[in-house]
Amino acid sequence: MSSRPLVVVADTSQGLKQALKEVFEPYGGAHTVIPKETSTVYVKPNGVHFSPHTFTDPAVLEALLAYLRDYDYRRLAVMESSTGANFTRLVYKVTGYARVCRRHEAEPVYLDEGPTVAVSLRDGSQIRISRRLHGEILNRGENYYLSLPKLKTHSMATVTLGVKNQQAFPIDGDRVAQHSRQTLHRRLAALYDLTRPDFCIIEGLNATAHGHFPPRALLEECLVPMNILIGGRDTLAVDVVGARTLGYSLQEVEHLRLCAEWGLGEGDLGRIDVRGLPLSQFTGRLPHTLLRRFHPEVKWVVGRDKACAEGCRGNSECIQELLYNDYQGRGGWTLVCGAGFEPADLDRLPGDILVVGPCACDEMGETLRHSYPGRRVYLVPEHNDLMSNTRYQARLMGITPVMMSPLNPLSTTWTLLQAHLHGLKARVLPLLG
Repeated sequence: MSSRPLVVVADTSQGLKQALKEVFEPYGGAHTVIPKETSTVYVKPNGVHFSPHTFTDPAVLEALLAYLRDYDYRRLAVMESSTGANFTRLVYKVTGYARVCRRHEAEPVYLDEGPTVAVSLRDGSQIRISRRLHGEILNRGENYYLSLPKLKTHSMATVTLGVKNQQAFPIDGDRVAQHSRQTLHRRLAALYDLTRPDFCIIEGLNATAHGHFPPRALLEECLVPMNILIGGRDTLAVDVVGARTLGYSLQEVEHLRLCAEWGLGEGDLGRIDVRGLPLSQFTGRLPHTLLRRFHPEVKWVVGRDKACAEGCRGNSECIQELLYNDYQGRGGWTLVCGAGFEPADLDRLPGDILVVGPCACDEMGETLRHSYPGRRVYLVPEHNDLMSNTRYQARLMGITPVMMSPLNPLSTTWTLLQAHLHGLKARVLPLLG
């Protein structure tokens, strides 16, 4: 075997089982990759949300669990913690992950439920993570950690692959601050430094373009059939190859560049032994920016400074695009973000006002309340408070959060109650707004 890190780009056109075999075979097969004495194989898909094509395809999760069963791995678990404003138990139910787990006797592990412990990161920050995650993955002993992200571009991080798959580890409340241009990429690299997967397989049946949350109504413009799996032991190397299939180099993906700089894997594509499909066949570049299809009657007031795509502006745009295109939210209101405003920027603003991000809240929050005393002025004083941002945008657009769930309201409410009974830590949208 080559001393260089090995990454396989497997064609799925002959079936997922064959593609998985092609991923593991150059390493000597599944039993060489995953030791026979492994206690539990923990699979970490990208189950960020239940919006179509934001999550790892359940067919690939199912094929992987079936493949592991064929090789007599008896203890399987599927772990995840979804994005802010949502909760993992609901995501598993809507996406079908819960059914897949039942069929293959894999334990669903909801990392946003149960006790937490504090850990320190390389970037100097401290986060809270699931006690189960701490005991079973950070200190995993004979457990095995297999990351199963999706092949996606990302409007804030350029791509979201194996390294960024660990953004799920901090509890929701500890993700809101370190999410700006100055902090996001270093935080992602620090989370990867905290613990690295033993193996990574990127699901690339369809690659997702134009950011990480394409609205259902715009999917035709956001999906590119790729029919590949990309796998290897070095997650950074796997991500470098995955980014290349999307049209991006290491230097264009800041969190991958940092991981390479910190010595957390191989970042030089020329030093990676790529097998399977040749990278020369991937000639396109999938856009990572949003389509920016916003409601024409929502007034955006963006400061001249610090309105970054990685924080207040990017989150607000992503939420606005989703709520407008998929839920037909109404306009007639104003959204303010960033810093560096002129007095004329705030004249004759329509409707109620949402102010997002610490800069805008500090600079203009009280001024707007004083200038528009008859209006509702909502403040979201964090970069990445998806729960509050979504809640207020939905309210301003006339959307009741419970109707955003694909399940019927009673099923959604029952699922939320179950999560709370198991110690839910995620901050979830109030179902009635």
